[in-house]
Amino acid sequence: MKDIKEYINNNKWIKYLIISIIGIIVSIPLFWIQIKETDDGWFHLIRLIGLDNSIQDSSFPFLIAPYLCRNFGYSINVFYPPIVTYVPYIIGAILGSFNIGLKIFTSLTIIFSGIFMYNFVNEVTKNDKISFLAAFVYMVIPYRFEVIYNRFAIGEFTAFVFIPIVFQGLYNLLNGDRKKHFYIAIGAIGLLLSHTISTLYTALFCAIYVIYNIKKFFNKDVIKKCIVNVVFILLVSAFFIIPMFEFKGQAKYSIFEPTIMKTSGKYTQRNAIELWQLLKDKGEKNGVSFVVGVPTLVMFFISILAYKHIDKTKRNFWIENFIFGILSLFMCTKAFPWLHMPQILCNIQYPWRLIGFAMFFFAPVFAINIYYLLELIKKEKIKKIVYIIVIAIILVFTILRLSIYPVPGNTSLDEIDEKSLREDSKISHLSLIRDYLPLNAILKQHTYMIYRTDNVYVLDGEATIKNEDKDELNMTFDIIDASKNSVLELPYIFYPGYNVILKQDNEISTNLYTEESKNGFLKVTLPEDVKKGTITIKYTGTTIEKISYIISAFSLIGFISYIIYYKNKTKKEDLNIDERKN
Repeated sequence: MKDIKEYINNNKWIKYLIISIIGIIVSIPLFWIQIKETDDGWFHLIRLIGLDNSIQDSSFPFLIAPYLCRNFGYSINVFYPPIVTYVPYIIGAILGSFNIGLKIFTSLTIIFSGIFMYNFVNEVTKNDKISFLAAFVYMVIPYRFEVIYNRFAIGEFTAFVFIPIVFQGLYNLLNGDRKKHFYIAIGAIGLLLSHTISTLYTALFCAIYVIYNIKKFFNKDVIKKCIVNVVFILLVSAFFIIPMFEFKGQAKYSIFEPTIMKTSGKYTQRNAIELWQLLKDKGEKNGVSFVVGVPTLVMFFISILAYKHIDKTKRNFWIENFIFGILSLFMCTKAFPWLHMPQILCNIQYPWRLIGFAMFFFAPVFAINIYYLLELIKKEKIKKIVYIIVIAIILVFTILRLSIYPVPGNTSLDEIDEKSLREDSKISHLSLIRDYLPLNAILKQHTYMIYRTDNVYVLDGEATIKNEDKDELNMTFDIIDASKNSVLELPYIFYPGYNVILKQDNEISTNLYTEESKNGFLKVTLPEDVKKGTITIKYTGTTIEKISYIISAFSLIGFISYIIYYKNKTKKEDLNIDERKN
């Protein structure tokens, strides 16, 4: 029996297995709900189908989904992070169902968030029981289920995986084993490629944590390692960051407009919640429940009782997390002065998104509280029984929490008719999501887009258009009797990267300069001396975009090489130290 206990205690993979089983249990409802019935579920299914269409048509790079927005092309993959796009796509492509692919991906985010939370807390506390309980609580927080089962905000719940990695790296850099400083870059890259808002607020809390430990930060080695991490974060993520900002510089897109996206201080203040809403224990049928719940309220009272019993070595960790948890909850409420906050922070749109961060910070606090209260029990057997009872109670609360989410009438696992979904992505209003469109394209409630045909329009001057042949991202047509400097609007939403070639009878080819029309579509102006010719349109991506791929590829190789080199270096240093001791 003792051998078994020792084996379990000495093998992390067993704890990982238990965490995985818990993750699978709380994921079970995923496989009877219909993702399309959640707030963002339909959008994500269409997003994956759009990517599938691009891949099938070999329209690399896959930044533009050619079928979306009535075949006018939609740049969803420019602004939407790649991890939550490509990983579910790969899973879905292998299994033959994007619906199932999204569900399995979601389940994996729950499991890995628990594993990485365990690693983080164990790094700090060196205590398996505290670490496991913190991981367990983090996996079953009520807000997580709101994000999954109500909103299906895939970027947000994916971010839960990487937040513990960032803080583990930061903790090691300032307080622990600096050899693991590169965890900061690993976690931050994952965050940036999953959810930009979570990245922003993780950076904010990290900055506050650095200020809190400012004396430890002002160290040559710490600053050097911090710079190395930042450089690798930016370089490895360049393939996502650079094209996004390139697009931003070419036109006004709604995603960057505070009035359109309701990210100004005024809207953010309005979207904040009242304190009492955090304590609701019942989910809302047609909206987001902002529940923190009774268990968290109980934790506050337990905290008061447990604090004086906490070991001094863990007390700082407890204090830091408690303060950050309170700050996160405070920022959720209308009491926080959002009206006076910088625009970059107001991009959160809905301050209650910080509930996820609050629960990340409170999970270790709760685990430490429970552990030290149990330590007051003298008999070891009773202590273990109570520990198991605590876990069982949390699990029961979790099951009850999951039961509030309505089960659709059709609970079969039959795949959604993807053929009809593909058709919807072409013509329905659901595909006309405003977030990533040029501002001009969303004027008058998309009216222009809805009624526009696939034909080339002459906006200025005169020209006869013949032999139009449009195939998603590719198109050819002939122009005849064009007047001087005729202006044409092409049937594609304006995004950088379209290659428009004019070929004249004398075989001279001219690369036409593309602009945004007043309607948010692709516009070209014919050269003065051109009266006729053939125009070919193809999306090839921009030069800057292609350079960003090269930067990221080489940077990733460099980052991996750096980690391997650094690990080998530190191993040698450790061996030398051991030899000196002997």
